[in-house]
Amino acid sequence: MELKKYQRKVLSAVREYAHLTVELGTGGAAYDRLLAQDGLRPGKDDIRPYADDVNGAPRVCVKVPTGGGKTYIAANALRTLTDELRVDTKAVVWLVPRKEILRQTLRQLRNPAHPLRMAIDRDFSHRVEILDKEDGLMGRGLNASSVEGQLTLFVLSYDSFKNKDGRRAYAENSSLVALTNYQKAQGEAVEVAGADDTALITALAGMHPIVVVDESHHAKSSLSLEMLRNLNPRFVLELTATPSAKSNVIARVSAQELKAEEMVKLPVIVYRRDGKTEVVQDAIMLRRRLEQIAEINEQKTGHYIRPIVLLQAERKDADNAETFRKLKAKLVDAGIPEEHIAIRTGNVDELGNVDLMSRGCPIRYVITVEALSEGWDCPFAYVLATVANKSSRTSVEQLVGRVLRQPYAQHAKSGSLNTSYVLTSSADFNETIDQVVAGLNGAGFSKRDVLASIESDDPNKTSGPVPVQGILDELAHHAENNDTEVFEGADDFDDLTIALPDENEKLPDNGSTESVPDSIDDMIRASETAEAVCAQSAKDNTDTLLGGTTGMGDDMNTFRIRDTVADTVRSLRIPRYRLEQQAGLFSDLDDTEGELFDRDSLLEHFMLAKIGTEDIRLDAMHVADAKQIDISNDSELKVRNLSDAQRRGMKELFARDSNEGRRRSAKLDLPNLMSPQVQKLYGAHGLKSFINRVVDQMSDDELEGYLDNASAYAAIISQAIKDKADAFRVREFDVERRRGDIIITPEYAFPSSVYLPNPLTTLDRTLYEAEDGGMNELELQMADSLANCEGVIWWHRVVERRKGEFYINGFINHYPDFLAMTRSGRLFVIETKGEQLKNDDSRDKLRLGNQWASDAGPNYQYFMVFGNSPMDIDGAYSFATFKSDFLNHL
Repeated sequence: MELKKYQRKVLSAVREYAHLTVELGTGGAAYDRLLAQDGLRPGKDDIRPYADDVNGAPRVCVKVPTGGGKTYIAANALRTLTDELRVDTKAVVWLVPRKEILRQTLRQLRNPAHPLRMAIDRDFSHRVEILDKEDGLMGRGLNASSVEGQLTLFVLSYDSFKNKDGRRAYAENSSLVALTNYQKAQGEAVEVAGADDTALITALAGMHPIVVVDESHHAKSSLSLEMLRNLNPRFVLELTATPSAKSNVIARVSAQELKAEEMVKLPVIVYRRDGKTEVVQDAIMLRRRLEQIAEINEQKTGHYIRPIVLLQAERKDADNAETFRKLKAKLVDAGIPEEHIAIRTGNVDELGNVDLMSRGCPIRYVITVEALSEGWDCPFAYVLATVANKSSRTSVEQLVGRVLRQPYAQHAKSGSLNTSYVLTSSADFNETIDQVVAGLNGAGFSKRDVLASIESDDPNKTSGPVPVQGILDELAHHAENNDTEVFEGADDFDDLTIALPDENEKLPDNGSTESVPDSIDDMIRASETAEAVCAQSAKDNTDTLLGGTTGMGDDMNTFRIRDTVADTVRSLRIPRYRLEQQAGLFSDLDDTEGELFDRDSLLEHFMLAKIGTEDIRLDAMHVADAKQIDISNDSELKVRNLSDAQRRGMKELFARDSNEGRRRSAKLDLPNLMSPQVQKLYGAHGLKSFINRVVDQMSDDELEGYLDNASAYAAIISQAIKDKADAFRVREFDVERRRGDIIITPEYAFPSSVYLPNPLTTLDRTLYEAEDGGMNELELQMADSLANCEGVIWWHRVVERRKGEFYINGFINHYPDFLAMTRSGRLFVIETKGEQLKNDDSRDKLRLGNQWASDAGPNYQYFMVFGNSPMDIDGAYSFATFKSDFLNHL
C-alpha cells in the first residue's frame, strides 16, 4: 500500500525528530529545533513547551484524524526509528487501549497479507516476531539470540500491567531467567519498582524498547505514565486524533489533507426530520438510492460498495424492554430480510467476526445504541439515523466517526458516495448538531466539516445543506412557519409505519437523478454539490498544508469569525487609550495620532529614591504573610530564594559580625533577591536607595531575624514598592487624562481568527466559530445567559494575555471576561467575580472599567458581575440582577 503525501510528511517529521534527539542529546532540545523549522516557538505562539515526563526518554505525538491510517504510519515508522536511534536490540512495545483493538491489531500484524505486516516485513527483511502478553509470560520467542537478531514486537493493552491480572507481569518468571541473566551480564538490566528481577516487565525494560502508544488520549492517568516509565523506553511515539494538553505534538494532519487524499467521506450532512417514521423511512430510501448509485459506480471502477445504515435506538423503553429488538422486528415486518439486519450493542453482538466488506455479506442495517466498539471501522457505513425519542439525551457523538472512512481510500465517481449522512428527529436540532460536531472533534475533525439541512415550508427557499453556523436562521424560519404540534411517539414503535422503496426502480446508466424529483434525490443532488465544493476546497488547501515540516502551522485549532456576524465587526473599532502626540520640529504634521498607551509610561516620574519607607513592617505577622505570598502567588514581582550554600555562608558571616556589618550585608544582598524585572522597572539606583533606607530603619530584632527570613523580607519590600507604584499610576493616569496627554480613540479590531487549544462549540451566538472553554462555574453561567439572550448578536470570551486580545489599557491592563454586542448596537464589557474576590484588584478594575466606558461613549457599557453579593460600587451587580435588569430588557 503506497504512503499518502500527508503520511510521508508525518514520517519525515518523526525521522527528523529522532535524528535531532541523537544530535542534540535531549528530547526537549530536539522538539524546540524541529518546531522552529516551521517558525514556531514552544512556550509561545500557543505551542506548549516540551513535557519531559518519561525519565528523559523522547516522547512525541502525531495528530492524525480518524480514517487517516495512524497504525500504518506507526508500522512504517519502526525502521526509521531503529535506524536513526542506532538501535541494536530491535524491540517495540505497541500499546492499545482496549481488548477489541488488541485482538484486531494482533490479527493484522500476524497476517502476512495485511498492509501493516507487509510494511514491517519489507523493512526488517521478514525477521519479525509478533508477541502478546501470554507469549511474553511463557518466554516464547524471548532469548538472547532471538532478541538480537530480529524485530521483537509486543502488542499489549494499556491494562497489561495494571489490576490483579496485570501483576503477573511483575512476578518471578522462570521462563525469562536466561534472558534477564543475559541482560545483567551485558549491563542492560533495569530495576523496576515492585517487580522481580526475572519478571516480564523487567525483561522488557532491559530491552530498552521503542514504545508506540495507539489512541494515546486514553493513556492520560498517572498509572499509564508510571507504566511507560517502568518500560524504560528508548523513544515513545504517540498516535491520536485528539492529543492531550501535555502531548508533545510534532506533526499534525488536517481534515483537508485526508479529503484530498480520498481517505474520508466529507462533508457530513445532518438532516432534520419530523419524527421517527420519517427518519427510518428516509434512511431506508437513502440507503437504497446509494446502493443503486454504487452498482453503477462498480461498473466504472470495479469497486464493490454496499452502503450500510447505522440505526441508533434507545436501550430500554418505559416498560424496560429493549427498543433495538423492537426496531429490528419492525423492519422485518416491513419486508426487509432479517439477514440484512444486525444488532451490535454492549450485550448483543450479531456481527461477530462477519466481514462486512465481503460481497457475500448481506448486512445493510446495523442497529446500535450509543457506541460501537473501537476498531469498528467499516467504510461501507454511510448513514447514521437516530430513532430515539425527541426528548431523549441519547448522543450521536460516539457514532458519527463510524461513517467517515472512504471505501478503498478512493473517491467514487458520484459525489454522493463520498459523503456521510446523519438523520435525526431531535426536538433540539442545534443540540444534535453540537453532538455531531463534538463527535467529529473527537475524531480529529472540526465544525467546518459539517453541513446541516431542514425541510423548509417556503417553496421559494432552498432547503439544501448549509454550514452549521447558518442553521439557526433556518430553524427560526422553520419554527415561525410550522404550527403543527410536535408528536412524541411511543417507545414501542407502534407509530412506526415503513413503506419500502420500489426495488425494481433503477437509475439511468449514467447515475443521473435528474428525472426523479423526490426528497431523497434532492438529498443526493445536494450532497453531490456540497461534496464537490468540499473536495475543491481540500485540493486548494493541500499544497499549503504540506508545505511545512510538521504541519503544525495549519488551522486545525484555529476558528474564524462566524460568517453570520462578520458584518457587525468588520468596521468595529473598540476605543482604547493613546498618548496624544504633539507635532514637533521634526515630526510629520499629518502623523500625530500617537502611540498606544502603556501603563508603564506612567512611572516616568516615579522616583523610588524619594518614596517613603516608614510604613514598611517586618514584624513576625508580616513576615509569615510574605512567606505565604512568596510560595503561592505568581505575582509579577518575583523573589529569588537563597541557595543552601549562600545561606550557610551568610550565617557564618553574621555570627561574627556587628549590627552595622549585618546591615551592610543586608543592603548588598536584598537587591540580588529581587528579579531583574523589578530592577529594570524601577531603576537599580532608586531600588538600592529604597532598600538602604528600609534596612537603616530595621530594629535589632528584625535584623537578627533577617537570615532566616531573607526571601520574606524581599517579598515585603517588593510588595510595598508595587503598592506605591500602583497608587502612583492611578493618580498619574487621572492627571494625564484630565490634561489631555492621554486620549481615547477607536482603535481595537478583532483578529479574523483565534487559536483555541480548548475550544467550546456547544453554545450559540458566539463571535468566533468556537470560544475558549476554560471557564469556571460563574463564567459558564454568564456565557450560557449571553448565548440564550435574544437581544445579543454575538458574545466573545476574552482570554487574558493572548496575543491580539482586547484589554482596557489604563493604569492597569484589564482583560474583561466577556464582550457582548447587543442588537441596539451597544457593546457590553463584562467582568465576572467570585464572592471571594472583593478586593483591591476588583476595585481597581471596576474603577477603570467605569472610567473607560464613560470616555468611550454611550455605545459602551461596563459591568462587574458577582455570583451573589456585589461590591457597593456603581457598576457592580449580582448575576441575578444583571440578568433581570439588563439582559432581559435587550
